[in-house]
Parts: sequence; structure tokens; C-alpha cells
Amino acid sequence: MQKKMVLPGDVLSTEEEFEPGKNAFVEEGNVYSAAVGQPEVNEKQKSIDVKPEKPLRLLSEGGIVFAVVVLVKENSVNVSIMQNPEKGNSPVINQRHAMLPIRNVSRQYVESLRDNFRIGDLIKAKIARAGPLGIDLTTAEPGLGVIKAFCTRCRHPLHLFGRTLKCLGCGHTERRKVSKDYLLK
Repeated sequence: MQKKMVLPGDVLSTEEEFEPGKNAFVEEGNVYSAAVGQPEVNEKQKSIDVKPEKPLRLLSEGGIVFAVVVLVKENSVNVSIMQNPEKGNSPVINQRHAMLPIRNVSRQYVESLRDNFRIGDLIKAKIARAGPLGIDLTTAEPGLGVIKAFCTRCRHPLHLFGRTLKCLGCGHTERRKVSKDYLLK
């Protein structure tokens, strides 16, 4: 096979010829490129990889992410990871959905996740585990937690006064697991 540049979605071979390796995938019997780069054939293992032109930095353990709470359950919070606002060398988000288990919320006892997070809250979290079955987050460290919250009555942004979140629209006060980087003080 000649060394040539391929784009994501380009057909590399059929599944009968080669198995997909790194940066390649199978769909309907064909092996496709998942990256911009040069295909590399491993005759011994009968696989085909794509050596990326520019290596991708994927989300990994220990990385900080920003996310929006989409569902609060009894034992976990489901979030949607947002693109990192720092454009420079930020990792590629290869998986948008993540979970924050109750055990990773705080180092203290958590009675109810609804007292710590609500749908629509913006959070800053650390990746505790990143694997093929999903991403688990943690907010147990001091600088992590809710960075912007919204009133559950009128949906106005909540402002932080000391340790209390207060809605300037309706006067309602609420509790959250607030980050030291809370935006509205």
C-alpha cells in the first residue's frame, strides 16, 4: 500500500483484508479512517492503523472539564461535557456524556444530590476515570463544584453571598456544592 494522506471517513480496506487498528473503525464491512494522517499496514497482525498528522489529546484522568448538569438521580449526576474555553492545547472531547457518582461529590457525607446540583448548573470537575464504558467525574477537591447555578423557581442566575446562593429576581435562596471559582459573587 502506498503512503498517502487520508481523511476521516476515507475507506482504507475491507474488513476481510484488515482489522481496524488505531484511528480506524469498521462500518458495514469496510475499514475507515478516523483521523487525518497516513495509513500503516501491519501484515503480521493483519491490521491497518492511521498515523495521525497531528496527535490528538483526548480527555484523560486528572484533566479538568466544564459540564452542564442534565439529570440528577438519587446516586449520580449525569452531565454533558462542554468544550474547554482555553483554545490553545485543550484536549479533544471524544465523549460528551459523563457521570458524577455520589461517592465522588464531596469528602463529607452527601445526603441528597439535589442539595448539591440541579439541572442546568454549570460545574467544574476533574476526570476521575476515563474508559471505554464512560467517564466518571469528581468534585471532591476544594476548587471543584458548581460555577454557575440557576434559580429553581424563576431560572434567573443565582448570586453567591457568603456561602448562600440567592436569586436577585425572586429572592429565593438555595444550596449547592459551590466551587471557589463561582462566577457570580
